[in-house]
Amino acid sequence: MKRSILAASAAAVFAVAAGSAQAADTRIDINAQVDSKCGISSQASSITLGDLTDANAKVRSTVTEEIAQKLTDARVVAFCNNGGSNVRVARAVLALDGASGAGLAQGDFAQFIRYNLDTSINGLALDSTSTDGGSTVAQRFGGHDSLSSAATRVEFVKAASQGAAVATSNGSSRTATNWSSLTDRRLAAGNYSGYVSIELTPAA
Repeated sequence: MKRSILAASAAAVFAVAAGSAQAADTRIDINAQVDSKCGISSQASSITLGDLTDANAKVRSTVTEEIAQKLTDARVVAFCNNGGSNVRVARAVLALDGASGAGLAQGDFAQFIRYNLDTSINGLALDSTSTDGGSTVAQRFGGHDSLSSAATRVEFVKAASQGAAVATSNGSSRTATNWSSLTDRRLAAGNYSGYVSIELTPAA
């Protein structure tokens, strides 16, 4: 009889212990950040055009469009992952190799060609070479890292302001916006060169 009572007591203690078991957990929050960044790459480091002039040695009317198309075809991929980044696109006027100063060449021929470009990405305006300095772009851009998508690439077109290529002189620097329009000037023969640069500065 005593043995039976002890057995019953042990069973009761076990039932109480089993019924009091509780789950336990904890959570550790993770905090991190993504810094404000911009980046740019291009599939070409140079482009080549043919003769810039017509039979009268004056600048052809389609030069800016040809430059814009070749730059677009270079597949410049750009991004800024934060709104408020600054984009500065600059162009150096096309200059006769060996040209010095900013005036005319011997015989009163022009030795510089001014043109201007507007740039955008996926329909978002970036900057124009016809205005000084850069532009603050309110939206982030370039989130899809793909060469095959036109939405990732910078598009170049003839600028709405002073976009047409024209003989020029007297700019304060090769990238300045104050080059004149010399529509009555022929171009001196020789090789011409210039460049377009794009500078991206992340928002703070």
